[in-house]
Amino acid sequence: MCNKKGDRGCWVKFPDREFNVKTDYEDFVPEGEERTYNLRLSQMPLTLDGTIKPEAKVFNEVFPGPLIEACWGDTLVVNVKNDLPRNGTTIHWHGIRMLDENHMDGVNGITQCPISEGESMTYRFKLRQYGTSWYHSHYSSQYSDGVLGPLVIHGPSSDDDWEEELEPIVVTDWVHRSAFELFHTELEGGAPPKADSILVNGVGRFNNAGDYYKQKFEPGKKYLIRIINGSTGLHFHWSLDNHIIKVIAADFVPIKPYTTTSLSMGIGQRYTVIIEAKPTTSSTDGKYWMRTESQRTGIVSYSNATGTDDPSTTRHDAPVACLDETPKHTPIVEWTVSPPQNDFREHTFEAGLDNKNKNVWRHAVTRWSLTDTPMWLDFSNPTLMNLKNTSWNPEYGVVHYNQTNGDEFVYMVITYGNQRTSPLQKSGVTPHPIHLHGHDFAIIGQSNTAYDPEVSPKLFNLANPPRRDVVMLPRNGYLAIAFKPDNPGAWVLHCHISWHAGSGLALQVLERQSEIEERLGAGTFDKMKKQCDSWNSWLEKNPHKFNPVIDQEDSGI
Repeated sequence: MCNKKGDRGCWVKFPDREFNVKTDYEDFVPEGEERTYNLRLSQMPLTLDGTIKPEAKVFNEVFPGPLIEACWGDTLVVNVKNDLPRNGTTIHWHGIRMLDENHMDGVNGITQCPISEGESMTYRFKLRQYGTSWYHSHYSSQYSDGVLGPLVIHGPSSDDDWEEELEPIVVTDWVHRSAFELFHTELEGGAPPKADSILVNGVGRFNNAGDYYKQKFEPGKKYLIRIINGSTGLHFHWSLDNHIIKVIAADFVPIKPYTTTSLSMGIGQRYTVIIEAKPTTSSTDGKYWMRTESQRTGIVSYSNATGTDDPSTTRHDAPVACLDETPKHTPIVEWTVSPPQNDFREHTFEAGLDNKNKNVWRHAVTRWSLTDTPMWLDFSNPTLMNLKNTSWNPEYGVVHYNQTNGDEFVYMVITYGNQRTSPLQKSGVTPHPIHLHGHDFAIIGQSNTAYDPEVSPKLFNLANPPRRDVVMLPRNGYLAIAFKPDNPGAWVLHCHISWHAGSGLALQVLERQSEIEERLGAGTFDKMKKQCDSWNSWLEKNPHKFNPVIDQEDSGI
């Protein structure tokens, strides 16, 4: 191990190779260890902000769930036991590449059948990237009720200038009622659900009760901090009064460091930052507000802090809007994006709320969609169990990418609002955090102006563009991404606003369909069938708990 103060860009040296921050981690990964974690999912009352949530769903009886940490090149083995009384579950490992491990991606109705009540599943996968992430349920509205936790993969840094790593900061919005109930209310025509409070590592305030997240600084020390937006519907700006933030990684991508006073974070996005305990202006009592948007959600106290009063510091001047930090990012490992292997005119999709077919789509007044049909999955019939299909139910949102050159790129364009010919009439005003499983992607185009199929592609940035696994689709604009079709599998692309994903704002990238079965191995499908049999048996025995025909109200993801 070579990673130490003065040499944090290095990770490990072998006689024939050094693995460092400039190593292309898509092609080269160090050998690591096997690390095992056990997670038990249960339902219990929790009071995190001064008000009880009667039906919180959590791992190991804590929120957020236990920190899972490992090192670049390790293999994670996570045993998940489902003790929820009325739900199945699947657990997704956000941003993990899952090369030749698509069946471990943890997506209900796509990569597996749910883990039924009282049953367990072992997730096993190689950690080919490093950085900051999280794990969460991909079963209906479940993660909005608490089924999430931080995931840290230690590796090299693009900046050496830090001394101590603090605990990851997981910021979430929080609702006291069941997220399933709130989603039902929205489908009946109610307003989109609003959060009751904002939690920082499970600590928050509601109606003047609860508490603030607290952290201590030593003057002059430089801290590495990992920030995770694990929210359901909250895009936020994160800041620490009177302090400069140095950003060194976005999602799993090391970037050239830049400084800011406020981080704009979409749902699912993560940042690794360095903060020096050296305020630009010292407070009178050695205490400073940590803010999520304009709300005061935490207190940082220096070791010489005095008094018991709250901080008196003021917020940095920053816009309050769903902006994206992505244009500021320059990846350390450079990519030059090739011309597209695909005709991306055939891979241009439109996000929006369907205004034409009200009361048509599955239990809903309106539905969000990316294709011409909102996504709707059969929990008992995952995509990976149907790889012989030559046609697909339109509600599965299957989009084929069968290009076989894994070293060159394919493109996808997503427009927003009624910009293309469609049987639907789509609208919307909310920017969307778009997440693609199984890939980091290059952001070759992102604009708040309408997409012009003749002009816009001429503006695409192909020279080491920003890349990550969650990016904002601007209101009334478009997003263009490029990725390498080098990971055969069924990979969901979806809005990470949980209410929108549940409504159907998603599609599946079915990548090199004919190769998936061989890449995953025949024994994989025997295990998947066994789990589906278990799930179907539970459904048959428990129609009073969950009857898909009557009770399924969301897409499944």
